[in-house]
Amino acid sequence: MRLSKSLKKYKIKTPGGKNVTHFKKKRSSYDVCKNCGTKLNRPKLSVKKLKRLPKTKKRPQRPFPELCSKCMREYFKEKVR
Repeated sequence: MRLSKSLKKYKIKTPGGKNVTHFKKKRSSYDVCKNCGTKLNRPKLSVKKLKRLPKTKKRPQRPFPELCSKCMREYFKEKVR
């Protein structure tokens, strides 16, 4: 794990009697719709774990995966008119 100043540090005493420093992992944030800001139904995983998932689990297989379905429908309605 790459260490940086932004990670929270806490000290742990191991069963062997040594004092070691552990670093808290950053929590992943939810993906949000680029238009309205609602949460999208995608896995909330770190980048490392997302790489292991198949492509179909990472994002929807439709146009504009960064928009929620409601905003996508509205976009197509406006484009057709």
